[in-house]
Amino acid sequence: MFDKFFKAPGETKNITPKILAIILAIVLWLYVINEQNPPIESSFTIPLEVRNAATSYVVVDAPDSVRVKIRGPRSIVAGVLNKDLKAYIDIKGLTEGRHNIKVSAVIPSSLELVEVNPDKVQFKLDTTVSRQVPVEVRLTGAAAKGSIVGKAVASYGQVTVEGPKNIVGTVEKVIASVDLAGKNAEFTVGAPLVPVTQAGKEVEGLTIYPEKTSVAVSITAGIAKKMLDVKPVTQGELPSGLVIKSIVTKPEKLEVREIIPGKGVDKLEAIYTEPLNLSDISKDTTRELKLEMPEGLAGAQGTVIVTIQVGPR
Repeated sequence: MFDKFFKAPGETKNITPKILAIILAIVLWLYVINEQNPPIESSFTIPLEVRNAATSYVVVDAPDSVRVKIRGPRSIVAGVLNKDLKAYIDIKGLTEGRHNIKVSAVIPSSLELVEVNPDKVQFKLDTTVSRQVPVEVRLTGAAAKGSIVGKAVASYGQVTVEGPKNIVGTVEKVIASVDLAGKNAEFTVGAPLVPVTQAGKEVEGLTIYPEKTSVAVSITAGIAKKMLDVKPVTQGELPSGLVIKSIVTKPEKLEVREIIPGKGVDKLEAIYTEPLNLSDISKDTTRELKLEMPEGLAGAQGTVIVTIQVGPR
């Protein structure tokens, strides 16, 4: 039964060349493979995952990504995508404070991991806290010409900010910015919320609930108005031998506004009084005269005081 394990002396000599031939064939095959599909190295920047983080903690100051270098046959490396590689730190069991731990990498089994850079990362594990802060509406830009901006009211008076306790503690309020550029009527818009410090500097690294608020802005058409000179109007002539030395109004200027839009107050230079009859005047005189207000306009007052001084020719 042991015949098959033993060979005649002549047969043993014939096996040696065969084994050498097989080894040579393998070497030649490896050489050809390496020549046609040589091993190469390639680097990838991939996100750094945080695993097994307790809900009561948050990682601060850890890098967002690391660089991973791999080696393998050119045909395989050429087909590798970022999603095929993973890099992570496992923080299970760690407590609040600063830590320095090794970065682990997961790559396809057909490849060799050359290096991870950095291979260790420093970070801080901080307690997660949340608190409510007020919402402030900030208006930017200019509304349409002639428009009057009223109230701007956010749907939320307060929101919750959450994150590392040392960062949350710096937040004074959240800002909802609304652009008024070109607006001429009331509107409502969704505004993102930005946390800021007491000095107005934006605070990053926090979560806000909710992330935005609607803001209702009241805008009405403005009242066109203008300061106009008051000009007295005279009719008739002074008695013989007299001339006008001076004639003044009080006030000399008056604010006039449009009560009907589009009546063109901006095109006027003066507003005039009712006529003053000179034929009845023989000495210095003061009269209260009505203003001749064009249709659609109104002044701060309906009359002015006109003082006229006369003297001999």
